[in-house]
Amino acid sequence: MNRWVSTSEKSAFLNWFLKNHRLKSKEARTILDYMIGHSHILEHVTFTDTISSSSKSIVISSMQSDEPGFVYYDHTKKSDDPSKVLGDLMAHPAIRRNLVIHFYGSHIHSSYQQLLQTPIKEQFQNYKRFKRYEHETKGILTQIQQQTDRASLLAEIDRALDERNEARFKQLTIQLNELDQSKS
Repeated sequence: MNRWVSTSEKSAFLNWFLKNHRLKSKEARTILDYMIGHSHILEHVTFTDTISSSSKSIVISSMQSDEPGFVYYDHTKKSDDPSKVLGDLMAHPAIRRNLVIHFYGSHIHSSYQQLLQTPIKEQFQNYKRFKRYEHETKGILTQIQQQTDRASLLAEIDRALDERNEARFKQLTIQLNELDQSKS
């Protein structure tokens, strides 16, 4: 899972982006400025590099990008009218939106890459984390089982000594030695 991204990090990146890149769509700058000025809206913006048909997505590109300058996806509806986004932002500030920004070097820009939250990336990170948890849990359970088995054998050895059962004592000490060697 990606880390939580604060609105100040999002705002700082967008300010850097606007300062260092010319946009293909002048109106797109207005949208980004509006988001920067309204942290409650920016809080619900997720930076991503994929467009999902199940959510609202805003795509903005710099002049160096081959992608369209501005596109707004409202689930399955596609629009290139920035005023629709501004109206939607004003009318529904708490709705989650994806923001895709295309600019030269975006794939190696560390600040931008840290902002990205892609579902596939999150799923893969969750998978790795849960596999690690599973491995650690199995190790702990194996260790507990070995301790329980050892304690049980020691109790049986004590009982064999109390009963003066030499054959049983030898058999149990062999099992104890095997158990101790398997732990090493």
